[in-house]
Amino acid sequence: MRSNALDDLRAELSARKKLPYLVLDLVNIRYLTGFAGSYAALVIDHGESWLVSDSRYEEYARSILPDGVRFALQKKDLNGTLRKLLKRISASRLYLEEHGLPISSYFAMKKDLAPVTLSPGGDAVNVRRMCKSPEELQIIEKAVALADACFAHLCTLIKPGVKEWDIAIEIEYYYRKKGCRRSAFDSIVAAGAGSSMPHYSTSMTRKIREGEMVMIDMGCEYQGYNSDLTRTVFVRSVAPEFRKIYGVVRSAQEKAIRAIRPGMLSGAIDKVARDAIADRGFGWAFGHSLGHGVGLEVHELPALKARGKVPLAPNMVLTVEPGIYIPGKGGVRIEDVVAVTESGCRIYTKSSKEIIVL
Repeated sequence: MRSNALDDLRAELSARKKLPYLVLDLVNIRYLTGFAGSYAALVIDHGESWLVSDSRYEEYARSILPDGVRFALQKKDLNGTLRKLLKRISASRLYLEEHGLPISSYFAMKKDLAPVTLSPGGDAVNVRRMCKSPEELQIIEKAVALADACFAHLCTLIKPGVKEWDIAIEIEYYYRKKGCRRSAFDSIVAAGAGSSMPHYSTSMTRKIREGEMVMIDMGCEYQGYNSDLTRTVFVRSVAPEFRKIYGVVRSAQEKAIRAIRPGMLSGAIDKVARDAIADRGFGWAFGHSLGHGVGLEVHELPALKARGKVPLAPNMVLTVEPGIYIPGKGGVRIEDVVAVTESGCRIYTKSSKEIIVL
């Protein structure tokens, strides 16, 4: 939960005349109220807000909700509870957070809440989450440090004959032992030709072989915030082709990081890396976007993608992760987490980007 986030959002929505406002995204509800359960809705109005949930969470919710947020017990269905709340505040219109509501739920809500009109309310919470508070930045930096430490640990374990799955399990175990609730996502450990697939599914049986590269993409969730790290290492030796590719990827990544500063459009940063790779003849082998925001979710706004129109701003936290993937042979990706500053960016990730031969 970010302090004052709910008050700031209410003021924004009031100025835009978009109250009452319904939030259904559980991550956004956690950001605004601290509630971390698996079921809730949040109604924000001028004077008060209401967190709606069922009896499983009543005691917990009442114990953690901030001032100005009341608990509303859902005894039957959500729409019935919302109908009562909206009647209590004499609302004729309800503004909806615009993502995450299935069309079937929308039509049911439209029917059950009539004559209240449902209107699009934008994604104000997701936009606010792009810029982190000093407290959020500290936690994310710690999460990144844990990923760095985990990578250093893995470098002592990777050798011929070790299974990809064993490395993936070690990642999970390491994070849990260090106080993390979970990995940020299913870790990717891709050896040899498997590393040509950006979102490779780690094999339970595939053993690492001498002369292969191993791409590791991993992160942890620490105190609710995420990290994301990718490094590509080599076992015993490096093929000349991939030594060259590694240098191209590293150079492109470092150029993109140097270009990051407030006011730059997200798409412009993507273009820096994409052009650097294309200029070396590998444009066809870099298909995904350059990066994404990191915070309460490991993938959040803004997206560093081609033609992205989001201006970068101080305290945004981003990944920068170009890659080159040669089908049937292998791939290289290098990923750091950076925070935008007033004049450029600060690199949180400390793991070496020199070629590592294990």
